[in-house]
Formats: sequence, structure tokens, C-alpha cells
Amino acid sequence: MEDGPNIGNIPDGFIFFLTGKAELAVPWRQIKCCMRISVFILFLALFFQTGCTTDFDLEAPWKDVPIVYGFLSVQDTAHYIRVEKAFLEPDGDARQIARIPDSIYYDEDVSVFLEKITSGRIYALSRVEANEEGYPRAEGPFVEDPNILYKISADNLSLRAGDRIRLGIDRGSDLPIVTAETIVLDDITIRESNPVSPVNMSYDRNINFVFNVGEAARLFDVRLQLKIREERSGQIEDNIIEWILAKDLENVSSEGRVSVSITGEEFYRFLGGALSTESGLRRTFRGFDVLISAGGQEMVDLLKVQNANLGITSSQSIPAFTNLSEGLGIFTSRSTAVRPDLQITSVSFDSLRNGKFTKDLGF
Repeated sequence: MEDGPNIGNIPDGFIFFLTGKAELAVPWRQIKCCMRISVFILFLALFFQTGCTTDFDLEAPWKDVPIVYGFLSVQDTAHYIRVEKAFLEPDGDARQIARIPDSIYYDEDVSVFLEKITSGRIYALSRVEANEEGYPRAEGPFVEDPNILYKISADNLSLRAGDRIRLGIDRGSDLPIVTAETIVLDDITIRESNPVSPVNMSYDRNINFVFNVGEAARLFDVRLQLKIREERSGQIEDNIIEWILAKDLENVSSEGRVSVSITGEEFYRFLGGALSTESGLRRTFRGFDVLISAGGQEMVDLLKVQNANLGITSSQSIPAFTNLSEGLGIFTSRSTAVRPDLQITSVSFDSLRNGKFTKDLGF
């Protein structure tokens, strides 16, 4: 796994847990509360919600508001934490201010560290330029260069499943240290016997995908990546179609065993809806991968906050979420697992070629 793959872009397994987009930053917005005075607020993170109310103080003094995004995983070879700040700029243009590095980044005097709570040992993170690390920031409203992150190598930190880790941000200037805590997740073990490959995708058959997780893993995303080769006019193209089997699946069992089921009919129905018919096109089904992503308790809390005010009686206002002692953002742990290259039985191939949902797809 590449170093720190979850900073510039959120890993696929957790996109649905956050904003639905790979970019963390919330687009700039102008707040007008039925008054002539306008204030621009730009938060460099997720889940910020503002409302237009009569008690909103448009002339409140500036306050240091840290914004944090960090996922820890025992599978990573380096750990990166994004630490930025919000700004409040009266009578300014947020689009221009967002392009000024000093508006969104702390200076070099700010220190970021991780503490193993059990041992009390503290590990300092280094301030690095993410563009030079190979993680450019996606184009958007915020300055792309510099692109500051805080890094520590996995060899120096030596995370173990079950470690309770505290994040600390010392901003100096007599400000309190910002903290957040998480428990490092264990690896996910996907059972190769559930299902056995090649998989029998008979229409009336239940197919169970079973995996074992540690106690701290609480929320899951389970997907299949179906591999389809297409040949047209002598040109060959390999494609992957993603099928989300479970989204926001919460583990309420203490047994450490999680299962997601489909039927063979659902498999063919999905392919029939995902692929289009095309004259002269030949398709080959080349198997599929099972992908599982897990998040900790913080992700469960996040989901509850997002869902807390939805429904017919809601105010349509989604409250902000944070697990920081001060500021906004999330510090948590994740784990991922892949079971690659599962195949289907010869009888299943016949159903793929001749079945009512897929017979016109050129298999």
C-alpha cells in the first residue's frame, strides 16, 4: 500500500462515510442574514453548517479554529494528518483569500504530535510539502501550492491494533492544545470459504460474504469490483464495474463476524442494469474482487450526526460533526481488505450468456 493514501483523496471505502466527494474542503459561501453587512466564512474541512439566524454575530472577534483530517491504519507505511485553520474575513472576497497560504495554514511554530496513551510516549510529526510527497491537492477553491501536511513514518510510530492514540496540536500563543483520540483498528480477515471460488451464482442461491473484524471496527463498506473485458472492432478494453453491497453497515455484534448476502438473481439483475447492449460487442466476464473497508466508533458517531436531523419533520439543517476538543474535523482509524480474483462456475457462465437479464449483453 502506498504511503498515506488517504490525505489528498479519501479512500474509496470511506467516501460514503464523509462528504460523498474526494475533496475535503467545503466550497466557499457568502452568508447574508437579511442585512447589508456581509461576512465570508471559509472552512477548510468537512461538515460545517451555518444558518441564517437573527442572533448570528456578524462582528464577532476573530478566533483560531483548527481544522483536522486524519485516518490512521496499521496498513500504511506512513501516516499523514492534515491540519489547517478556518478564517473569518469581513468585507473580503473568500475566493481570493482561499488562495493565500497564510489564511489556511499555520506557521512553522505549530507542532503536531501523536501520543500512545497506554505508554505515554509522544511522537512528533514533521511538517512536509505534500506535492513533493506525491500527493498533490485537487484543484478547487484553495491554494494548491504549498500543500502542507504533517507526517510520521510507520516504522517510527509502530502502530498496533488496539492502540489508543491521542492527537495533539500545540498552537502556542497561550492557546489550549487541541486533542482527539481514536483506537487503531485490527486487520480485516475475509473468509475464503464464504463463498468458495468459483462461486455458484444460481438464480435462487444465497451467496454470503463473511469476514472477521476486531472489536474496535464499527462501520463497514462492502463492494464487489466486477471485471469485464469488452472487444469491439478488434479493440480490447478492460473495465471494472463497482457494485456496492453494503453501505454504512454498523456492526452491532460482539462476535467479530460480519456477513453480507446477495442472491444469484441480484447478481445478474445488477449486470443487466449496469451494462448497455451494443451491436457487435463481445464481452468476457473475468471474475471479481471483494473489497471491505472498516471505520471506528468515530465514523458511527459521524453517521448519527448526519442522520439526526433528516426526515419529514426535520429543519433540513445538518449539524457539524467533530471529535476534536476544539475546532472541526475528524481523527479516526480505518482498515481495508481485498479478496481478489473470485470466479464463477461454468453453470453461472451459461446463465450469464443466456439469462433473462444478461442475454443481450454479448457475453
